[in-house]
Amino acid sequence: MKELVYCSMARLRMAAAVFAVLVVGTACSEAEKSASKPAVPVSISGSMTGEDGPIKEAKLTATDHNGEVIATAEVNGSSRYRVELPAGAAYPVILSAIYPRSTKVVESGQGEIKAAIMKASNSTVELSPKSTSIVEIALARGGLTPENFKSASLAVLNQGSGGSGGMPYQGGH
Repeated sequence: MKELVYCSMARLRMAAAVFAVLVVGTACSEAEKSASKPAVPVSISGSMTGEDGPIKEAKLTATDHNGEVIATAEVNGSSRYRVELPAGAAYPVILSAIYPRSTKVVESGQGEIKAAIMKASNSTVELSPKSTSIVEIALARGGLTPENFKSASLAVLNQGSGGSGGMPYQGGH
């Protein structure tokens, strides 16, 4: 009888441990979900620079992690932009700007620059050819994960100096 009680107690402890692991795992998973989807809108602003210099006319589109367009804006006459990303957006978000190219570029038509916003935070993000390269390299390496974004940023920023490469300004660098 003692063996039966001991066996039942051991099974009960094991079941309690498994239950605790499931509860903690679910709580962590829910915390990660809420961290990647902010409860309040996020403001992103910055400047836009193309191959020929400041871009003063563009249509901006913010696309979330799921490929959904979550915000749009137009800029006319200024190289500065501001986009409000809605509460609940799935990060990372790709911000792209389509702009008319000048005749200085080999082909006229439209150009596109983009940058990645990796987490929900009011930020200054510069859109430039460097920020575009960072996004393209990270996507080619398997997606906009923190690891791919970091290695792509280092690869692009080590190619030359100047600009923030589309990374949010952190101050004091």
